[in-house]
Amino acid sequence: MLAEVAEEYGSKPAPDSVISGRFTLAEILVLRAKMPNTAPGPDGLPYGFYKALASKLDLLIKSDDSVASFWDMFTLLANKIRENGSSRCNFKLANLSLFFKKGDPTLVSNYRPISSMNTDCKMYTNLVNGRISPWAVTKIHPDQAGFVPGRLITDHTRLASEITHLSNSTNTDGYIISLDQAKAYDKTDTAWLLRVLSAMGIPEDLTSLIEDVTANCRTRVRINSGLSSPFVLNVGLRQGDPLSPILYDFSIEPLGMHMRKHLTGISCCGLPPAKLIMYADDMNLFMSKLEDFCLI
Repeated sequence: MLAEVAEEYGSKPAPDSVISGRFTLAEILVLRAKMPNTAPGPDGLPYGFYKALASKLDLLIKSDDSVASFWDMFTLLANKIRENGSSRCNFKLANLSLFFKKGDPTLVSNYRPISSMNTDCKMYTNLVNGRISPWAVTKIHPDQAGFVPGRLITDHTRLASEITHLSNSTNTDGYIISLDQAKAYDKTDTAWLLRVLSAMGIPEDLTSLIEDVTANCRTRVRINSGLSSPFVLNVGLRQGDPLSPILYDFSIEPLGMHMRKHLTGISCCGLPPAKLIMYADDMNLFMSKLEDFCLI
């Protein structure tokens, strides 16, 4: 399958401007727009702390030119982490809380695990996200709208609505089948993800960054008012990490590739057939009455 991925995606163009090597101050400054008021991680420091610190240092710089800007210092920190790895000083430690979704509240499977990561770690993974996002735009098929810059789920809902309308008006038989993967992020195999990235032609220095931030992630489960002992996550992407959604897109893209090859799709009024739409782990299949259902 990886050979098929390489053949299908390897020739797709790289983004117009590929950034590699050390993180730049310009990349760091983009973080200012990505610091919402979310729950802090084990160190207890929220985004608000870093925003206030940055503002205070900016005021001090006006009267003391020996004071360094917060953003300059975070640039140095990010590059130190890039060079030496992120598995130090509990940087990637997270507290995991279970949020009830639906169904029987006595079943653990009906709870969504959300990781509260340290804010500075989320700032760092946002930097990595900024580097992989342009590659997602050029490599991931337009059928996938989830978390890819410039793509909207509303485009997919309009497509589904138009197919339904045209099928009814032209008496075209077909099916729209909705699929949702269970515990999708938790089951993502990071080794597979890295091999997919390599097969698609993602640069080695970027895959190395992703390998570093997804490896040896430690977490503690919040149980009532206490926390479990830390343990290492050997599989899965953490819900709560800004980088996880787009990495999940890459990991599931080969499934979409195979579906497109084997689906006939629904075509009305001579238009190209619609085959599937994806939003992260949610997938809608557009199937004609002539499909090989067993194959699909």
